[in-house]
Amino acid sequence: MIEVYRIIDRFTITDKGFVYSFETKAVQSLKLNDIVYDLQGNEFQVSGVEMIRRAPNQADNGSVNQQGFFIQSKSGKQAMGSILLKKKPTIHFLFSSDPLNFRKVDSDYLEEYTYASKNYDCALFSLERFEEGKSFIFGDSIQGITIYRGWMLSVDEYRRLYVELLSKGIYLINTPEEYERYHHLPNWYQSFEGETFESFWSTSDKLEDIEKKVGDKQGAFIVKDYVKSRKHEWYDACYIDNIANQVNFREIVTNFVKRQGSQFVGGIVLRKYEKLNYIGFHDKSGMPIAEEYRIFVYAGEILIIGDYWNGNTDGYLSSSETAWIRSIVQKVNSNFVTIDVARKEDGSLILMEFGDGQVSGLQELGEKEFYAAFAPLLSI
Repeated sequence: MIEVYRIIDRFTITDKGFVYSFETKAVQSLKLNDIVYDLQGNEFQVSGVEMIRRAPNQADNGSVNQQGFFIQSKSGKQAMGSILLKKKPTIHFLFSSDPLNFRKVDSDYLEEYTYASKNYDCALFSLERFEEGKSFIFGDSIQGITIYRGWMLSVDEYRRLYVELLSKGIYLINTPEEYERYHHLPNWYQSFEGETFESFWSTSDKLEDIEKKVGDKQGAFIVKDYVKSRKHEWYDACYIDNIANQVNFREIVTNFVKRQGSQFVGGIVLRKYEKLNYIGFHDKSGMPIAEEYRIFVYAGEILIIGDYWNGNTDGYLSSSETAWIRSIVQKVNSNFVTIDVARKEDGSLILMEFGDGQVSGLQELGEKEFYAAFAPLLSI
């Protein structure tokens, strides 16, 4: 069984170094002088133990003592990401299977699977068989750190899959908490409020609940739920020309909720519309298309950046803009996410959205380039 240590907290003690605490079950096998590795293959040594007093939760009586470990590297760096391993990291991939043939990869992921399988063990996941309680993993035999690449899962589906895979020695790279943190807008918004569009939301799909929060606001807004908009139905179920126009507001929001149907997640979200640097219009929906970038972040660092609509992006972003993106990355608390940024009309960048990296599309990024980007981190 692969030994995986998920970091739940870290801090610095002056003149001593970095202290890490881990999930309780994991620390039983961690010993003084053990060598461990982070997700980027950096080497660390367990150099000491520290008792940590933390605030109790509802199930505790009084304060709680928790074991922390001094983890040191020769370079003095912190561990990248929230996972440490007893062996240098290897990554496996788990792809959605074809709903009609669970031993074949879903056709929408065929190109990804083709490139990934050249250097990584790749298994297939059948959501349909998982829901039916049947065997649901096929293809290569995998254990250890695994990145899911497939169709979007609800938080509940992801949590159940995560637990079931753990029993098989398969560790999805993001915990259910990390998945939900960047899958649902209200969970990440406060941490990045000054770098993204003004947003507010309700906790239901009822029109009257979001109406109460509008107040005297005016101007254009975009409507979505906690996860998705209907941007390809821009004028019917996404863009509200003036939120103060109650007729238009109610029509667009009602259309959105109705068309989302069973796919509606969480509550109604309204995001202030700001003019972007538009490069054209979608040929089918008429939706305005802006200069936009998708950034994949792996273990606390930028993995790859791609132009959302036009492919790879050499030279499109200045060094100062890349530094701004890195400042956002430094605040991310997950091992694998996507960040979407766009250029505003005034030339500056703005944070559009986060997503869990496992269920985020490559957009116009090439499959070959995407999977090749992991190689330098994993000594492939």
